[in-house]
Amino acid sequence: MKFGKYLLDNQVSEWSRQYIDYKKLKNRLSPLISQYREYSLITTAAEKSFFETLKDEVDKVELFYLELLDDLRTDFQSLILQSYRLQQHPSAAPTFHDLNQKLHVLIKNLELVKTNFIPLNKVAIKKVCKKHAKYAGGSGSSVEIENYRITITKTIQEERAWWKKGKTIVSELLKEAKNFQWELCKMTIKHYHDMIP
Repeated sequence: MKFGKYLLDNQVSEWSRQYIDYKKLKNRLSPLISQYREYSLITTAAEKSFFETLKDEVDKVELFYLELLDDLRTDFQSLILQSYRLQQHPSAAPTFHDLNQKLHVLIKNLELVKTNFIPLNKVAIKKVCKKHAKYAGGSGSSVEIENYRITITKTIQEERAWWKKGKTIVSELLKEAKNFQWELCKMTIKHYHDMIP
């Protein structure tokens, strides 16, 4: 199966427009590949167009990632607040069951970000950059283009929150949500235990 099809088949449908547009990047590579095959060199304009599109796609992913995590963090804080209110007033809405369901959805979305959105975007970038390197690597790219490539690659790997290794924002938030899930479970058990005469 071609990676482009795999990417489309495995995206979270609600987020599909926020993934790297692999097809668009491959289309930007086509002129480079044609030039290389015909002349054994690649023009600066075609290279810049490819890298500018790559940067735009990476920026799109970064913006969505940060906005989504901000929304999920806000939802999480709201659930915590609602749970404390519910402890004080057990008959108030939403119920413990409602909170558990909302928390389950929040955790599912965090896991999708961590196990789907981030890895698929990383693989898309790596694959398209590998295709680029295959044709442009030995093409005698200008020093200007090589520096541009290095700068963009460094920016992606060092400055994008979703690309970083180790403890990421999503990992920390997921850990907090799972810990809270356990606390909410204990609150729910206590609530129902207290209802027994």
